[in-house]
Amino acid sequence: MKKLVKLGLLGVGLIGKRHAEIILQSKNAKLAAVADPDQSAEKYANEIGVDYFSNLSEMISSSSLDGVIIATPNNLHVEHGLECIQKGVPSLIEKPLASSANDAEIIYRAAHENGVAVLVGHHRRHNPIITAAKKIVASGEIGDVRSFHANCWLFKPDEYFDESIWRTKKGAGPVSVNLVHDIDLLRYICGEVVSVQAQTIKSRRGHENEDVASVLLKFDSDIVGTISVSDTIVSPWSWELTANENPAYPHTSESCYLFGGDHGSLSVPNLTIWKNKDKRGWWEPIDSAKHSIITTDPLMNQIEHFCSVIKGNKPPLISAEEGFKNLKVLEGIYESAESGETFKIT
Repeated sequence: MKKLVKLGLLGVGLIGKRHAEIILQSKNAKLAAVADPDQSAEKYANEIGVDYFSNLSEMISSSSLDGVIIATPNNLHVEHGLECIQKGVPSLIEKPLASSANDAEIIYRAAHENGVAVLVGHHRRHNPIITAAKKIVASGEIGDVRSFHANCWLFKPDEYFDESIWRTKKGAGPVSVNLVHDIDLLRYICGEVVSVQAQTIKSRRGHENEDVASVLLKFDSDIVGTISVSDTIVSPWSWELTANENPAYPHTSESCYLFGGDHGSLSVPNLTIWKNKDKRGWWEPIDSAKHSIITTDPLMNQIEHFCSVIKGNKPPLISAEEGFKNLKVLEGIYESAESGETFKIT
């Protein structure tokens, strides 16, 4: 009989419970325990039939865990991540890796120095759509990519903010909450960001954060592209509504990413490639062809990947270093928006 990877879950909020649901369905992992100081967490643990602990230390000490998923608030990621590293337990930390690039670097350095795997929960990289998009770009099918545009326009209703007051505070706007996903995917497909220019607009609802932002990114591959993000625009053009990844969001047939190459262009997530039929040129006929894939749940793929990393079969797809680099770009966006100057990512 195949030995299952024993996982512990720290934090049973919305995303924590989603992880629990996925693990309970996995053929390679077993949810052995959950830890959370909230009174409702013990009841939840009993409902799903796993051991309950009030904190991470008790869970690690009392359970022979192979790995831990950390789904706690961002400001606790350093504390919890370092404890897992110090005890030699691999961890999957929900995105973003930490509250700041400096804190993320602490986790990244500790993981590297101690040789303990730390993965970051940018689950979209585990979506077959993104795997296919990266392969198409890398294959040269659309030639050398020169530019891209990424769109993340959503409308978050008032009750979204009423449910959790922290969502109205500085640092909880769409740049940090939503755009961090797009930054991770664009880095994955296009390479490393070398500079950013950004503009943000203060929330019309009176919140402390922004509600609209536009960003110009330059990559070390000489790709230059733009991102537009807002949580006050009603539109079909966001990953949430186009990828059909989460049943909570209605699906549209639109795309939210456009990659432009000198031999063709690619729209994502519908994976449509546009090319001239014979000769390249703006007067020439242009045809489209859709790339087909077999869709699978990226959250399940992420858990299966975590199991493979724990077993030593694969390196992390999204390591702590990757999470650190994403936060450096994110902070560069805020720095540029505040100063009005181009911010270089070093």
